[in-house]
Amino acid sequence: MTKHLGTTIGLAISGLAFMAYPALRPWGDESGSSGATTFGSAAWPIAHALGMLGFVALAFALRSATLTTPWRWTGRPTREAESRMWFAVAMLLPYYGAEAYGLHALGDYAVTHHDARVIDVADAFRYAPLPMTTFALGLLALVLVGGRLAHGMWNTGASGRTGGLASGLGLATYLPQFFLGAEFRIAHGMVLGTGLLLLAAHTWARADASAGQAPPQAAVG
Repeated sequence: MTKHLGTTIGLAISGLAFMAYPALRPWGDESGSSGATTFGSAAWPIAHALGMLGFVALAFALRSATLTTPWRWTGRPTREAESRMWFAVAMLLPYYGAEAYGLHALGDYAVTHHDARVIDVADAFRYAPLPMTTFALGLLALVLVGGRLAHGMWNTGASGRTGGLASGLGLATYLPQFFLGAEFRIAHGMVLGTGLLLLAAHTWARADASAGQAPPQAAVG
Protein backbone atom coordinates (compact mmCIF):
# COMPACT_ATOMS: atom_id res chain seq x y z
CA MET A 1 0.00 0.00 0.00
CA THR A 2 2.90 2.35 0.63
CA LYS A 3 4.11 2.09 -2.98
CA HIS A 4 1.74 4.78 -4.24
CA LEU A 5 1.64 6.80 -1.01
CA GLY A 6 3.66 9.66 -2.49
CA THR A 7 1.26 10.06 -5.41
CA THR A 8 -1.78 9.86 -3.15
CA ILE A 9 -0.48 12.38 -0.61
CA GLY A 10 0.74 14.77 -3.31
CA LEU A 11 -2.63 14.76 -5.06
CA ALA A 12 -4.52 15.21 -1.79
CA ILE A 13 -2.35 18.14 -0.65
CA SER A 14 -2.61 19.76 -4.08
CA GLY A 15 -6.40 19.38 -4.12
CA LEU A 16 -6.87 20.86 -0.65
CA ALA A 17 -4.48 23.72 -1.42
CA PHE A 18 -6.28 24.65 -4.64
CA MET A 19 -9.59 24.64 -2.76
CA ALA A 20 -8.28 26.84 0.04
CA TYR A 21 -6.43 29.35 -2.14
CA PRO A 22 -9.42 31.21 -3.67
CA ALA A 23 -11.58 30.61 -0.60
CA LEU A 24 -9.10 32.39 1.71
CA ARG A 25 -7.95 35.06 -0.77
CA PRO A 26 -9.26 38.57 0.06
CA TRP A 27 -11.62 39.77 -2.68
CA GLY A 28 -11.61 43.54 -2.43
CA ASP A 29 -10.86 46.42 -4.74
CA GLU A 30 -7.19 46.29 -5.76
CA SER A 31 -6.60 50.01 -6.27
CA GLY A 32 -6.08 52.95 -3.95
CA SER A 33 -6.71 52.63 -0.23
CA SER A 34 -9.00 49.63 -0.75
CA GLY A 35 -6.21 47.89 -2.65
CA ALA A 36 -3.81 48.63 0.19
CA THR A 37 -6.19 46.95 2.62
CA THR A 38 -6.65 43.96 0.31
CA PHE A 39 -2.94 43.43 -0.33
CA GLY A 40 -2.00 44.20 3.27
CA SER A 41 -4.35 41.57 4.67
CA ALA A 42 -2.60 38.69 6.44
CA ALA A 43 -4.75 36.31 4.37
CA TRP A 44 -3.26 37.59 1.09
CA PRO A 45 0.20 35.93 1.31
CA ILE A 46 -1.22 32.83 3.02
CA ALA A 47 -3.76 32.25 0.25
CA HIS A 48 -1.20 32.74 -2.53
CA ALA A 49 1.31 30.51 -0.75
CA LEU A 50 -1.35 27.80 -0.76
CA GLY A 51 -1.76 28.30 -4.50
CA MET A 52 1.99 27.78 -4.96
CA LEU A 53 1.82 24.70 -2.72
CA GLY A 54 -0.91 23.30 -4.97
CA PHE A 55 1.30 23.54 -8.06
CA VAL A 56 4.39 22.09 -6.38
CA ALA A 57 2.49 19.24 -4.69
CA LEU A 58 0.95 18.26 -8.02
CA ALA A 59 4.40 18.22 -9.65
CA PHE A 60 5.71 15.95 -6.88
CA ALA A 61 2.64 13.71 -7.21
CA LEU A 62 3.36 13.27 -10.92
CA ARG A 63 7.04 12.62 -10.10
CA SER A 64 5.96 9.84 -7.75
CA ALA A 65 3.53 8.50 -10.36
CA THR A 66 6.35 8.36 -12.90
CA LEU A 67 8.41 6.23 -10.50
CA THR A 68 5.68 3.94 -9.13
CA THR A 69 3.27 3.67 -12.12
CA PRO A 70 -0.03 3.70 -10.17
CA TRP A 71 -2.26 4.17 -13.22
CA ARG A 72 -2.86 2.12 -16.36
CA TRP A 73 -1.57 4.89 -18.60
CA THR A 74 1.57 5.44 -16.55
CA GLY A 75 4.82 5.45 -18.49
CA ARG A 76 5.90 7.91 -21.13
CA PRO A 77 2.58 9.89 -20.93
CA THR A 78 3.09 10.39 -17.19
CA ARG A 79 6.68 11.49 -17.71
CA GLU A 80 5.42 14.02 -20.26
CA ALA A 81 2.79 15.30 -17.82
CA GLU A 82 5.42 15.54 -15.07
CA SER A 83 7.92 17.48 -17.22
CA ARG A 84 5.20 19.90 -18.33
CA MET A 85 4.11 20.38 -14.73
CA TRP A 86 7.64 21.19 -13.58
CA PHE A 87 7.91 23.67 -16.44
CA ALA A 88 4.64 25.26 -15.29
CA VAL A 89 5.97 25.48 -11.72
CA ALA A 90 9.17 27.18 -12.93
CA MET A 91 7.17 29.72 -14.95
CA LEU A 92 4.39 30.41 -12.42
CA LEU A 93 6.09 30.52 -9.03
CA PRO A 94 8.17 33.71 -9.57
CA TYR A 95 5.00 35.58 -10.52
CA TYR A 96 3.07 34.07 -7.62
CA GLY A 97 5.90 34.99 -5.26
CA ALA A 98 5.70 38.61 -6.35
CA GLU A 99 1.93 38.54 -5.90
CA ALA A 100 2.09 36.87 -2.50
CA TYR A 101 4.95 38.76 -0.87
CA GLY A 102 5.62 41.80 -3.04
CA LEU A 103 2.04 43.04 -3.12
CA HIS A 104 1.60 42.25 0.56
CA ALA A 105 4.64 44.37 1.39
CA LEU A 106 3.25 47.23 -0.72
CA GLY A 107 -0.14 46.98 0.93
CA ASP A 108 1.33 46.83 4.42
CA TYR A 109 3.51 49.87 3.71
CA ALA A 110 0.56 51.81 2.24
CA VAL A 111 -1.63 51.09 5.27
CA THR A 112 1.10 51.82 7.81
CA HIS A 113 2.21 55.08 6.16
CA HIS A 114 -1.24 56.14 4.94
CA ASP A 115 0.11 56.41 1.41
CA ALA A 116 -2.14 54.57 -1.05
CA ARG A 117 -0.16 55.92 -4.01
CA VAL A 118 2.43 53.14 -3.67
CA ILE A 119 -0.24 50.65 -4.78
CA ASP A 120 0.17 52.05 -8.30
CA VAL A 121 3.55 50.27 -8.37
CA ALA A 122 1.74 46.92 -8.40
CA ASP A 123 0.87 47.18 -12.08
CA ALA A 124 4.52 47.84 -12.93
CA PHE A 125 5.45 44.22 -12.32
CA ARG A 126 2.01 42.62 -12.61
CA TYR A 127 1.60 43.58 -16.26
CA ALA A 128 5.21 44.02 -17.40
CA PRO A 129 6.02 42.09 -20.63
CA LEU A 130 8.48 39.54 -19.19
CA PRO A 131 6.44 38.52 -16.11
CA MET A 132 3.27 38.29 -18.18
CA THR A 133 5.05 36.16 -20.81
CA THR A 134 6.45 33.66 -18.33
CA PHE A 135 3.13 33.53 -16.49
CA ALA A 136 1.27 32.84 -19.74
CA LEU A 137 3.73 30.08 -20.68
CA GLY A 138 3.15 28.43 -17.30
CA LEU A 139 -0.62 28.58 -17.72
CA LEU A 140 -0.35 27.09 -21.21
CA ALA A 141 1.71 24.23 -19.78
CA LEU A 142 -1.14 23.61 -17.32
CA VAL A 143 -3.47 23.13 -20.28
CA LEU A 144 -1.22 20.33 -21.54
CA VAL A 145 -1.03 18.71 -18.10
CA GLY A 146 -4.80 18.91 -17.71
CA GLY A 147 -5.36 17.36 -21.12
CA ARG A 148 -3.02 14.50 -20.32
CA LEU A 149 -4.76 13.80 -17.00
CA ALA A 150 -8.24 13.85 -18.53
CA HIS A 151 -7.22 11.62 -21.45
CA GLY A 152 -5.09 9.25 -19.43
CA MET A 153 -7.66 8.61 -16.69
CA TRP A 154 -10.56 8.08 -19.10
CA ASN A 155 -10.45 4.27 -19.01
CA THR A 156 -9.57 3.83 -15.33
CA GLY A 157 -13.08 3.51 -13.92
CA ALA A 158 -15.70 5.97 -12.73
CA SER A 159 -13.68 7.62 -9.95
CA GLY A 160 -10.54 7.90 -12.06
CA ARG A 161 -12.44 9.22 -15.06
CA THR A 162 -14.35 11.80 -13.01
CA GLY A 163 -11.22 12.89 -11.18
CA GLY A 164 -9.27 13.15 -14.41
CA LEU A 165 -11.97 15.20 -16.12
CA ALA A 166 -12.50 17.56 -13.18
CA SER A 167 -8.81 18.15 -12.52
CA GLY A 168 -8.06 18.35 -16.24
CA LEU A 169 -10.80 20.92 -16.74
CA GLY A 170 -9.59 22.92 -13.74
CA LEU A 171 -6.00 23.03 -14.98
CA ALA A 172 -6.98 23.78 -18.58
CA THR A 173 -9.16 26.71 -17.53
CA TYR A 174 -6.73 28.25 -15.04
CA LEU A 175 -6.10 31.19 -17.37
CA PRO A 176 -9.71 32.23 -18.19
CA GLN A 177 -10.84 31.90 -14.58
CA PHE A 178 -8.65 34.90 -13.71
CA PHE A 179 -11.12 37.10 -15.61
CA LEU A 180 -14.13 35.92 -13.59
CA GLY A 181 -15.60 37.13 -10.32
CA ALA A 182 -14.79 35.83 -6.87
CA GLU A 183 -17.66 33.35 -6.71
CA PHE A 184 -16.62 31.74 -10.01
CA ARG A 185 -12.97 31.56 -9.02
CA ILE A 186 -13.90 29.91 -5.71
CA ALA A 187 -16.06 27.44 -7.65
CA HIS A 188 -13.16 26.79 -10.02
CA GLY A 189 -10.91 25.96 -7.07
CA MET A 190 -13.53 23.55 -5.75
CA VAL A 191 -13.78 21.75 -9.11
CA LEU A 192 -10.02 21.44 -9.49
CA GLY A 193 -9.51 20.44 -5.87
CA THR A 194 -12.32 17.87 -5.96
CA GLY A 195 -10.86 16.34 -9.11
CA LEU A 196 -7.44 15.96 -7.51
CA LEU A 197 -8.93 14.49 -4.34
CA LEU A 198 -10.83 11.97 -6.45
CA LEU A 199 -7.58 11.04 -8.18
CA ALA A 200 -5.95 10.64 -4.77
CA ALA A 201 -8.76 8.36 -3.60
CA HIS A 202 -8.61 6.39 -6.85
CA THR A 203 -4.85 5.92 -6.49
CA TRP A 204 -5.19 4.81 -2.87
CA ALA A 205 -7.97 2.36 -3.76
CA ARG A 206 -5.85 0.79 -6.51
CA ALA A 207 -2.92 0.42 -4.13
CA ASP A 208 -5.23 -1.10 -1.49
CA ALA A 209 -6.64 -3.56 -4.02
CA SER A 210 -3.16 -4.55 -5.18
CA ALA A 211 -2.06 -5.10 -1.58
CA GLY A 212 -5.03 -7.40 -0.99
CA GLN A 213 -4.12 -9.73 -3.81
CA ALA A 214 -2.26 -12.83 -2.75
CA PRO A 215 1.19 -13.25 -4.32
CA PRO A 216 1.52 -16.08 -6.82
CA GLN A 217 2.66 -19.43 -5.35
CA ALA A 218 6.08 -20.67 -6.33
CA ALA A 219 6.18 -23.90 -8.29
CA VAL A 220 7.20 -27.00 -6.27
CA GLY A 221 9.40 -29.77 -7.67
